[in-house]
Amino acid sequence: MAKAPIRRLLDRALGGASSRVFRGMATLALGSGLARLIGIASIPILTRLYSPEDFGVLAVFTAIVSLLAPIVTLRYVLAMPLPRRDGVAINLVALSLLLMACFTGVMAIALWWLAPALLGLFSVEALLPWWWLILVGVAAAAAYELLTYWAMRERNYKAIATTNVWQSAAGSVVKIGLGLLALKPAGLLFGQVVAQGGGVTFLWRSVAKSLRANWKYVRPSIMRKVAWRYRGFAQYRVPSQFLLVFSSQAPLLFMALLFDADTTGQLALAIMAVTLPVALLGQTTAKAFYAEASKLSSKQPRAVRAMLLEVLKRLAVLAVAPALLLMIFGAELFPLVFGGNWGLAGVFASSLAMFMFFQFLQTPAAHVFYIFDGQRPLLFLNLQRTVLIAGTFGVTHLLQLSAVTAMWCYSLVLAVHYALSIVYAVRIIPNEPEI
Repeated sequence: MAKAPIRRLLDRALGGASSRVFRGMATLALGSGLARLIGIASIPILTRLYSPEDFGVLAVFTAIVSLLAPIVTLRYVLAMPLPRRDGVAINLVALSLLLMACFTGVMAIALWWLAPALLGLFSVEALLPWWWLILVGVAAAAAYELLTYWAMRERNYKAIATTNVWQSAAGSVVKIGLGLLALKPAGLLFGQVVAQGGGVTFLWRSVAKSLRANWKYVRPSIMRKVAWRYRGFAQYRVPSQFLLVFSSQAPLLFMALLFDADTTGQLALAIMAVTLPVALLGQTTAKAFYAEASKLSSKQPRAVRAMLLEVLKRLAVLAVAPALLLMIFGAELFPLVFGGNWGLAGVFASSLAMFMFFQFLQTPAAHVFYIFDGQRPLLFLNLQRTVLIAGTFGVTHLLQLSAVTAMWCYSLVLAVHYALSIVYAVRIIPNEPEI
């Protein structure tokens, strides 16, 4: 008899319009959570094997790969869950692979010619002997993303989760192993490539059967049709993704420009800590929501809206307590967890908690724009966010504000931006299905 109330509680928690989303989220969150924990556990070891300069090289390397990887597929991979028939979706796979080959070749020529000037601009000349790893990283990350979205189409969440864990563990082992052999900063770079795309082989085994079964439907004429049908992803999602990645790196870039290296390092730790819930639960929920809502698509907009509202409600209940705890006690918690030298990071984390709460909610809501051909307004939102960030730090410079005041202003501005973005995402869903 005691099991009955527990069963009813679980059914209520996982039932309703968002039941599949949260079951998929649970699987993805487990894999992503373990992957994150492995990465976090390795940090104290890595900081003793590599110098700050090595981590600086890694940061630039990761930023370049993150900016270039979405370009090579023109974001057509995001459309894979949308077609009702696998025979149509497989043509998006073929189109993405063709684009990857073309753009990677162009990038190889450009980097071979421009790498010395580009890397010198960022003061990471140590990356010059390893410039070709940028291409490997871009190709690996793009291929992994492609296979991930096909696995999402099949709702093969277990394979994605398992791969996340394997990649993180392998990447950490490579970084530590090569660090012990004094291969610096190459150890961090090779490990990062493995951590971002090393799971391609495993994921390929999970989806190879369905990909091979549908490959017979690939036709140049159909590829042209899907390229035109989903052209909004190339027109709007590519620049939108660029702005998204840039805006995520902007606080650290502006902090390094306006303040000293120690302040920048404190902010880096604060951002890493407060973004963990977004990276863990927000992104996994977004993937699960997108996979399930895509099945309903524009034919059942009311069901999509109901699912989104239920997801938002549950995420808000889940996130409000940690956000308040961090906002009130962040300055005291960080020195206890990370050591006495990280008090300023706790102050930064307290200010960031406000906007991270709304970003946590906005992460799945943003996928509504993919389903209802909203790439153009999504681009506008990303452009708006970039302008707001640049404006905030511009005012910081003009008024000579302190770093802490700057981060409170930054958090308040982005909290309002993300809150309005959520409202916009709900309102963009039509009331009637498309004919």
